[in-house]
Amino acid sequence: MSTMQFWLKFNNGAEVLRFPVNPPEIRVESGYNWTTINLAQAGEFTIPSGHPLTKISFSSFFPRDYNASYCEYPEIPKPTECTDKIASWKEKRQPVRLIVTGFGGGKGLNYAMCITRFDFWEQAGSPGDIYFTLEMQEYRFITLRPVEAAVSKATGVKTVIKAASKPIRPNEKEIPTTYTVKSGDTLTKIAQRMRTQGHKDIDAHKLYTANKKVIGKNMNLIKVGQVLTIPK
Repeated sequence: MSTMQFWLKFNNGAEVLRFPVNPPEIRVESGYNWTTINLAQAGEFTIPSGHPLTKISFSSFFPRDYNASYCEYPEIPKPTECTDKIASWKEKRQPVRLIVTGFGGGKGLNYAMCITRFDFWEQAGSPGDIYFTLEMQEYRFITLRPVEAAVSKATGVKTVIKAASKPIRPNEKEIPTTYTVKSGDTLTKIAQRMRTQGHKDIDAHKLYTANKKVIGKNMNLIKVGQVLTIPK
């Protein structure tokens, strides 16, 4: 078992995958873009023009059976569970969080990434094991900042006088569409929880109306394990 750990997290950590076998190598492509400018009197100059998106790729495999000589932990998931999970995240076209602890002997890697390519296959001689290559590109959070403008009475020209101090980072978390009832829950408590997760207009009565067939005639009698639909 090595000091390095490879993790993928989705939906702000609501779904997590730790890779059972560390890849033999990881490729990180980073640097700066450069632009060449030709000045008539002084000739050409090359200047940096921004940081390109970091690209990360690696290959490994999901073993069918645990083997202490190369598996990072005993309770390894089934190979198909791993491939299904990564493929599902890729299809949702939302960022994942890649965390590699101990990379380079320092703080490691921690990037929001887009999965750009995910190939997997089986090899002869290794029945049940699934080999894969994963390619990702950095996901950069960008939010346009609102501005205020003053209009000159004399010329009618607008001038920017103030911009928001900080862009707001978008939320990586999905708004839930269902909820499984837990011990101690009431419709009022569930509605309060859903309002903190993006359902701003939800209340107990709307929740009951949307789930009357599941709950029954008494809105105050909900059972552990019932799956409730959260109306939009």
